[in-house]
Amino acid sequence: MGIRTADQYLESLRDGRRVYIRGEKVDDIPGHPILGITCNTIAAGYELTASDDPEVKDLFVAKHPETGEPINRHFVTPKTQDDLQNRTKMIQRSIELIGGLPFGKDIGTDCLNAAFAVAGQMGKREYQENAANFLEHLRKNDLHTCGAVTCVKGDRSKEPAQQKHPDYYLHVVDKTKDGIVVKGSKIHITSAPAANEIIVVPTRQMRENEAEYAVSFAVPANADGITFICRGGRGAWSEGEFHADRPVRELTEAMIVFDNVFVPWDRVFMCGEWQYSMLLAYTFATFHRFTAISYKVPSVEVLAGCAVAMAKYNGLEKVGHIRDKLAKIAAYVETLRALTNAAAREPVMYGDIAVPSPLITNMAKLHFASKYHEIMALVQDISGGIIATSPDRRDWNNPDIHDYLEHYLGGSAKYSTLERMKMIHETMRHACSHESAFHEVTTVHAEGSMAAQNMMILAEAPLDRYEALAKASAGIIPREEGFRGK
Repeated sequence: MGIRTADQYLESLRDGRRVYIRGEKVDDIPGHPILGITCNTIAAGYELTASDDPEVKDLFVAKHPETGEPINRHFVTPKTQDDLQNRTKMIQRSIELIGGLPFGKDIGTDCLNAAFAVAGQMGKREYQENAANFLEHLRKNDLHTCGAVTCVKGDRSKEPAQQKHPDYYLHVVDKTKDGIVVKGSKIHITSAPAANEIIVVPTRQMRENEAEYAVSFAVPANADGITFICRGGRGAWSEGEFHADRPVRELTEAMIVFDNVFVPWDRVFMCGEWQYSMLLAYTFATFHRFTAISYKVPSVEVLAGCAVAMAKYNGLEKVGHIRDKLAKIAAYVETLRALTNAAAREPVMYGDIAVPSPLITNMAKLHFASKYHEIMALVQDISGGIIATSPDRRDWNNPDIHDYLEHYLGGSAKYSTLERMKMIHETMRHACSHESAFHEVTTVHAEGSMAAQNMMILAEAPLDRYEALAKASAGIIPREEGFRGK
């Protein structure tokens, strides 16, 4: 098959999977008013691979490295800087073209790329072959994948083997000649109810007495024993919103329960190799944070654009303190862009697999997360309280009060009141809404905490070189020795 249509993808979700949202079981995922938005957002990614625009198609469709057949570019295992740069361009362009993040293959292939790299480090031929064969399965059938990483964890002060319930971390409960049986739960899994395949990796370092928790595998979303419990979402546009003439774009997260799920051996990428659990989690985190910083560039560009536009609609674009705030916002966006590009240009090679620079990737993610709330405050300050108190479109359309709104809610004479109202509501969605509050939390916690990024920065930074340079400058060691980094 190689490349599926959006309709083929949507039909593939009617496969008997077990999905709940707001306390109700859902039989038709694409037809659901909330989950259907997630499905359609992902389906828009399939529309990009079918584009008639050669520039778009060339970005999202690649040639199979062996057969030359067309495949989704997400299924190109990165081997070079160009592969990584194409990946970040593809993620950013998808948001620009469809108005949201399709996340149809990004996180799942982050998991699989990490599994490839770590299987090579382990020297486990069977795991390398399993990963290669599963990748071919994805390529041939153009499947949507999700990455299941974060376990529910229970008491955070205790290790996996010390928990009151052993299932607080997903683990192997049985092994047979045909495969393994796993039990536990993964949480916060983006687009999970709309995935075709779930790829599981460990969430942390495991110890020798926790070997059953060091497990990685792939399983179909409709496998026996899997249940998705989803968070609610916003649904379609409401009558009260000023909005662009385009569909709502949103992804739903889910808790995935694995209740004695059978996994065949040929879909297992790690089983008991606890010594490599941290390396797999670490490598996944690098790939995933690279995906994150890629999609965050266009996201914060829109947020910055709201600040620029609101300054103009309010007639304040030439005021000194407003320009200072806009400069800070621009520096935030462009620093993130520069770090994202640098991470692709300076990969670390695991065999023949190019991993984005772990140091720069984590610097970029920490930059984004640690300064996001400060930037949000600047956008809110520039925009004014109107983004919290604005009348809605139903008020605007009511002839009894429309003229009052038209008269009193104007701003700069360069723009109509309707233009200003539309931008107020756009800014409201990004900086003063349930959606923006959700993103403020996920900015801190998605793709790992800021503490995790600091840990990886310390692990990757050349601290010994810094120290040697200082000692050489102080005359403690010979200068030539210090500048060799010893």
